[in-house]
Amino acid sequence: MKHSVFLKITLLFIVIFIGAGIGFYAIHQKLDEEHERRLRAEAQTMLSLLRKSIIYPSETRKEFLRQNGYDVIFPRSDVIATLHQAFTGIPDTYPPEIQDSLKEGIIQILKDRNHLYVYLTRAKPPMLLVKADAAYRPVWPEAVFVTVLTALLLFYLLIIRALFPLVRLIRSIQEYGLTGRYPPIRTSRKDEIGLVSTALDNAMRQNQSLIEARQLFLRNIMHELKTPITVGKLALPFLKKGEEKSILEITSGALKPHIEPCDPKKLVEKAASLLFLQDDAVETSFDGHLIYADADALVSVFKNLIDNALKYSPDHTARIHQNGDVLVFSNRGEPWEHNCSLASLSEPFFHSRSNPESFGLGLYIVKSILDAHSFTIAYRYEQDRHCFEITCRNRFEMNG
Repeated sequence: MKHSVFLKITLLFIVIFIGAGIGFYAIHQKLDEEHERRLRAEAQTMLSLLRKSIIYPSETRKEFLRQNGYDVIFPRSDVIATLHQAFTGIPDTYPPEIQDSLKEGIIQILKDRNHLYVYLTRAKPPMLLVKADAAYRPVWPEAVFVTVLTALLLFYLLIIRALFPLVRLIRSIQEYGLTGRYPPIRTSRKDEIGLVSTALDNAMRQNQSLIEARQLFLRNIMHELKTPITVGKLALPFLKKGEEKSILEITSGALKPHIEPCDPKKLVEKAASLLFLQDDAVETSFDGHLIYADADALVSVFKNLIDNALKYSPDHTARIHQNGDVLVFSNRGEPWEHNCSLASLSEPFFHSRSNPESFGLGLYIVKSILDAHSFTIAYRYEQDRHCFEITCRNRFEMNG
């Protein structure tokens, strides 16, 4: 049984199912963390606006909040009962007075399937501030997970169903070896197993016809000659041959930039929006000089450099300075470990011990895109800051 192809296929699919489950669980956890991070940021914005509105009278305050994109409703008990805590714990990034209010229950941050709420429990009158669709989370990850598992299950069942005639084939051959009687398989399938079964049926039918003809011939000879000597002179050899072969094909591709004039300021703004950053997270200084590059590709470069700067900076801030066609991305931080350099960190799947969960592809992607543009990147550490200097000078700009 341990050599059964059915067992091996079943074990293979079990491993695939487990791997897919673990992979989707990890993705789900990452999406949960990202969703909660966005909720915390949005709630912080709502709380900041509420603090600004305290100076207004009640009706003016409500109008002020509505003008800033929020709904203000009376917190009915039946509505509050349907809501849940928006996130676990109290964020350390919130101001101390807000943290104290959250601990004492003066402020509650709640959510339902789509909306985010800030409930002022002791306001006069009580107030429930609503940000529509802020808590909405798409269901596509679960849909993809169910679809993939369903497809794998159907594929497994189709393979088992396609291989099941092998059992009948084996049993027919075994019975022929034990009893000399071959039960025909008689299949209408046109796949390889069906062709083998049909070919075996035909071969066994011809073999049976030869055996019956030989028996009839021997009976006639024995009847005519009445001697067993003739029987010893009859024999029939058979030989069958076969062959197999396989083919392997490998493909590859390359990056081809679409070059156009680009404003680095707009590219940085787009990269920051993709990272859902606050306005004060990145300090910028641009001189209006345009560069020639593939805009979408360069946004990916800027996004990776900004993300790395914020991730490894103790104050979670980054600085971007432009001087003509030179852009410098910098952040505070300790010096790199002795085994780290720009060259090593630009290698795929290389990361420092300070971030073992990283895939190690950020700077590799950055370097690949810059190389495709004929741009250069350099690194230096000065005044307690990591500085990545990109020189955006290539033949496209020089020809322009």
